[in-house]
Amino acid sequence: MRRQSFVGIYWTRPVPWAGFVTLPANADEAAAHSRTIRYQRDLARRYVRNEMGCMVDEIAILELAPDRASPEGTAAVTHLVAKAHRESIFLTIDFSQMLGWRPHRFLWANLPHEHMLQLLPEPILIDGVVFDPIRHFRNWVSLDDEHKGDKDSHRARICAALADSPGSSWKEMARQLNAADLTTHGGRSWTADNLRKFMANARLAMAGKVE
Repeated sequence: MRRQSFVGIYWTRPVPWAGFVTLPANADEAAAHSRTIRYQRDLARRYVRNEMGCMVDEIAILELAPDRASPEGTAAVTHLVAKAHRESIFLTIDFSQMLGWRPHRFLWANLPHEHMLQLLPEPILIDGVVFDPIRHFRNWVSLDDEHKGDKDSHRARICAALADSPGSSWKEMARQLNAADLTTHGGRSWTADNLRKFMANARLAMAGKVE
């Protein structure tokens, strides 16, 4: 009897302030960079083994924004579906079932519904340790909230780093900050333009006119 073929589709979102802004499309390479991808890959592969099926293809997707899904972020899925065998089952993890998230409508819209299977995000063992996706995401929410509340100290660090650069151009000061591995609060590199805006807001903040 012919074994059922499966295609695993795993996704996550960027965390710019933590420097997580790129991800390989190869599932194994992506799993080395992202615990969320590692979890989805391992959960999907476990299901395929239990079903005595065959995982014929996999892909890892990094969304464009940290706070929303987009059609552009799942564009690669269209090509994946086109080249897959017409009887393949596409596996995704439905985090909305347990975390209260909105369904990833752009991803699911690109998949043939009659050949799509959404697995529940149950805890599994990863390297001998139980990985609970709910706890994992709640921890990340806490870290993100802490980061958002760190604006004052971040502003102070940047201003202190530029204290000895009076008379320098915006471009020169941006280059100085980047060389010192000091990023924007969102984790991006400095440019003359965003530094100029930052310092304008910093002056207003010190005058008590903005948060």
